[in-house]
Amino acid sequence: METLPIPYREEAIGTPYGDVVIFRGMLDCGQEVIFRYRHGVLFRHDPPDINYRANIYAMHMLGVTHIIGLSAVGACDYGFKLGTVCLINDFIDLTKNRPVAFEREHRLALHTGMEDVCNPELNDALEQLILKRKIPYSGRAIYACVEGPRFETAAEVRMIRMLGAQIIGMTLVPEAPLARELVMNYSAIGVVTNYSTGMTSYVTDDGIGSVMCEMRDSVFDVCFDLIKHKSC
Repeated sequence: METLPIPYREEAIGTPYGDVVIFRGMLDCGQEVIFRYRHGVLFRHDPPDINYRANIYAMHMLGVTHIIGLSAVGACDYGFKLGTVCLINDFIDLTKNRPVAFEREHRLALHTGMEDVCNPELNDALEQLILKRKIPYSGRAIYACVEGPRFETAAEVRMIRMLGAQIIGMTLVPEAPLARELVMNYSAIGVVTNYSTGMTSYVTDDGIGSVMCEMRDSVFDVCFDLIKHKSC
């Protein structure tokens, strides 16, 4: 677990949807933070196979009220530069086979509202901290969530651009809607790691990974700044 920047301890949480391994850390001001690697510690789970319901429900069981999701994203708009961060303010769901709500026994159907699904107050606070630290920032974006794990075709990228999205990823849905269903405040920071298919040379996992490594510490710093500002 060399990627966690603060001391931590590992803990397994049992949920109705399966067990989840989380990592508890403590900031120097005494505020606890909880980490969860959505793909697993060794990055073994493809985006369609992630147990999103277990992940979010575990946070709910632990009393988490605010979640900041961190993701690599591909840009389908040249205004979003490689090696910059962006904040997601809305999404388009292009996934196919993912559970998008929690199970409900003996209850009527629940239609969760999606207005401000990415919390505007969290986004405002994160944006101020990003600018204060002078981290390369491309602005706010509409995120098209695709099924994965394959990358999109050039034709799909053209379609997504026509729908109004600026970035493409594979994990925001159902993560953000599930957090909203359990009344948790959710925001997401995207690290622009590549341009989408048809816009530049071939996209590779190695290229994405190298950009994420370069930006990791800066993104963690912003998250910790926010937590300290709100809690410490």
